[in-house]
Amino acid sequence: MHIFLVDETNRDYVENHFFIVGGLVYTPEQIPLVDAAVAACRAAAGYRPGDNFKFNTNERPSYVSPETHREAKKSLIADLRRIGVRMIVSVVLHDLCRNQTYDERMEWSLNTVAGAYRKLLVADQARGIMLMDRDNDRFDHLEHLFQHGLTFQDGSHIGLHDRIVLFGMTNDNASNLSSAADIALGAFRYSVNTAVGAGREPVAREMFPDLAAIMWSGEVGGRRRFRGFGYLPRPLTPVAPHLARYTNLAEALHSYSIDPL
Repeated sequence: MHIFLVDETNRDYVENHFFIVGGLVYTPEQIPLVDAAVAACRAAAGYRPGDNFKFNTNERPSYVSPETHREAKKSLIADLRRIGVRMIVSVVLHDLCRNQTYDERMEWSLNTVAGAYRKLLVADQARGIMLMDRDNDRFDHLEHLFQHGLTFQDGSHIGLHDRIVLFGMTNDNASNLSSAADIALGAFRYSVNTAVGAGREPVAREMFPDLAAIMWSGEVGGRRRFRGFGYLPRPLTPVAPHLARYTNLAEALHSYSIDPL
């Protein structure tokens, strides 16, 4: 039984930035390995029970230095690559959805990653659980996804419950798996924001090769592809000038993904 832990980031509107929803997929064999990796990183960095181990530096406890926190995150992301977990993320340009409510943006993005997760489960011949970070306004939508699946603009429909047997919620300190998902998604957000001019490129280039390695991919025409698998830019066909922003983002992330080693 796979588990997909989902969260959102870049929630608030900023011009030229992207709203991001996604997370990590764990197989049963990977769950104890990730749990142990997070526990080891916490212990090495001096985290105590009850402390949040997240990507955001401002949320670290005062007795963990920024340098120690940074090294703990770097070590964990490398562990996730070694363990072989997979990442699925949806990115939507804020400028294209600024007239939508947060509920609409969030639920459309949940639809996107749920559809991709089902595709992964089909490929693995597996079933799974999808848990999102606690959001009390999302219970009805999770129920809808399980009961009704996805209906597309052309009228086509796909069920989800044949593969995703449980939709639910969790929160940061309820498992080490949630910490891993938060840190991976936070690193992805930093890289995306760097691509649009709001981060330090050397930091993104240091982090992103490991993220690219865990991004779920598939083979299309003999080539490895992320788009349509673990990397889900939406809408599918943005119009100019927005298309250029999606193209620039993809090119920047590709350049960051080149492992300097």
